[in-house]
Amino acid sequence: MMHKRSFHMNNIRAIKRIGPHNNDVISVIVGSLLGDAYANRRSGEGVRICFRQGSKNKEYLFWLYNFFYSKGYTSNLQPREYTRKIKQRLGGTTKDASLSYKVSIYKGYEFNTFTFRSLNWIYNLFYKKGIKVISPQIADYLTPLALTVWIMDDGGWANPGVRIATNCFTFSEVTFLNDILKNKYKLDTTIQSIWMLPKERRNKYSIYIKKNSIPKLISIIFPYMDKSMHYKLGLV
Repeated sequence: MMHKRSFHMNNIRAIKRIGPHNNDVISVIVGSLLGDAYANRRSGEGVRICFRQGSKNKEYLFWLYNFFYSKGYTSNLQPREYTRKIKQRLGGTTKDASLSYKVSIYKGYEFNTFTFRSLNWIYNLFYKKGIKVISPQIADYLTPLALTVWIMDDGGWANPGVRIATNCFTFSEVTFLNDILKNKYKLDTTIQSIWMLPKERRNKYSIYIKKNSIPKLISIIFPYMDKSMHYKLGLV
């Protein structure tokens, strides 16, 4: 029988969910926030961590859900399926009255943790005026498990290496993250520019882990990875 922490029940107030949070929980939260997850501060209550993945990554989303459920951090309600409409520009310019768009249907799954007052520090670590940022202290929390989750979230196989999508961060923040990978994990990496449209989304950057460091990267993160994510290391 699986034993969960006392704050597992839905009707416990956030102020009662005080932890302590074990290292694995913090690692998965940090790795997720470096990727696609976001922290939601609820007025007068605390912070919850929200997870969303497209249908392609359903297995991974459920891996995250099962991890947090086993630790007592989320309810027994399965992740919710959601549908979004995404408008894509087909051609023309922003001044073109005949500009046409294509509407695509995007489906995925989402869930969130319970709200914890004791996660306020995580929010402060990752957000400034509501915008996700990289604080220097993150270096202390980028454990092998956190790195694994970050790669599973935002990494991708770009033969013959692995590219991490860091385009939501500034160049100085990407440089800082790149230095962690170099200094802490001794990975051979480089920062690459990403060409994105529209114009206001240019000047974005990704981190590329080179071919000669892939065996080392695999040795670090493979033991923690969900099998559905092995393709991100070129293991298919």
